[in-house]
Amino acid sequence: MTTTSHANRHPLWIDRQADLDAWIEHAESAPWLGVDTEFERVRTFFPRLCLLQMATPDQAVCIDPLADLDWDGIRELITQSQPTKIFHAARQDLEVLHHYLSVLPTHFFDTQMAGALCGYGEQVGYAQLVKEICNVSLPKAFTRTPWCRRPLGSEEIQYALDDVHYLGILYQTLHAALRQRGRLSWLADDCAALVSNEALQQAEAAPVNRVLRACAGMDWQSQSVAAALTKWREDLARRKDRPREWMLSTDVVVELARSRPKDLQQLAGVPGLEKATLKRRGEELLEIIRAGESPAPDFTPVSKPGRPDPRLRALGNAMWKHLGELCEREGLPTSAVAPRDEIRALAAGERDLRILSGWRRKFVGESLLALASPADTSRP
Repeated sequence: MTTTSHANRHPLWIDRQADLDAWIEHAESAPWLGVDTEFERVRTFFPRLCLLQMATPDQAVCIDPLADLDWDGIRELITQSQPTKIFHAARQDLEVLHHYLSVLPTHFFDTQMAGALCGYGEQVGYAQLVKEICNVSLPKAFTRTPWCRRPLGSEEIQYALDDVHYLGILYQTLHAALRQRGRLSWLADDCAALVSNEALQQAEAAPVNRVLRACAGMDWQSQSVAAALTKWREDLARRKDRPREWMLSTDVVVELARSRPKDLQQLAGVPGLEKATLKRRGEELLEIIRAGESPAPDFTPVSKPGRPDPRLRALGNAMWKHLGELCEREGLPTSAVAPRDEIRALAAGERDLRILSGWRRKFVGESLLALASPADTSRP
């Protein structure tokens, strides 16, 4: 298959529909498909897809999202159960694909997550895995390339191709290691969790939750105002496709929630609030503040963390030590199982936690519950 671009003059660059259609036909019959993206997100709210790299056992290509292409075939290729899609550190790539193509893969293999489950360490990088498994040192010269620039140079394109070229070897090696350890289902569960409705909802709620944590300890009306301002900021940033901090900085959101100005004069005295924002959106901000002072019935304020109970702190430390010892014995990074905050929450009595579901519950969740109270092991 010849895929020559006049703009980039590289044989593996696709910016014409006929070449894309031929590539898709080739990829549909492949046993696996490596996927990576290059994107920019400096002046925008949404990531701007600059390059889509894909690889089969026979060929790796760069597909140009800035060209006039019909992407329906790529959408279908991504959402089909076969070939198996392979990513490394898939979270951001999935976000980019979801925004640009409005689809998510139903079955995929994340080599970073697989590497952690195989003992390669916490959040192991692609280059490190390639070095350890393939004995190849990848160049680092083009990590800051402006990927939406055209034309890209041949070395830059080759750098991008390398990001998918080795995914197949990593997949085959890690898949075999996971099968030997009986952990293939562990990875499948964790990959599925990345594209679950719950994960999408958590990502949508994350900006509000970050601001509320910064407002922890404020009265419930102030926290409700902070939530209302953050949701307004998020909607505005989406509509304008500009970074949320450009719309209204988090520091200003927190100060507005704390002071709750009543008129334009008080609003003008808020530190950090730009004059242009005051002029364009002052009345709108005051209206949001007034509305936010009457919280919704289901609004739950965030309490300021107090001094931990010595008994609960000791229990949390014992649980963390138990988890660490088990992970060391099984060749797992502790963070691949649970962060320390989750263990603290478990010690404090929370039970709606990831460590008490799926493979984690059987691996360590039951024994951690037994440390807290033998009766807890019967809870769902």
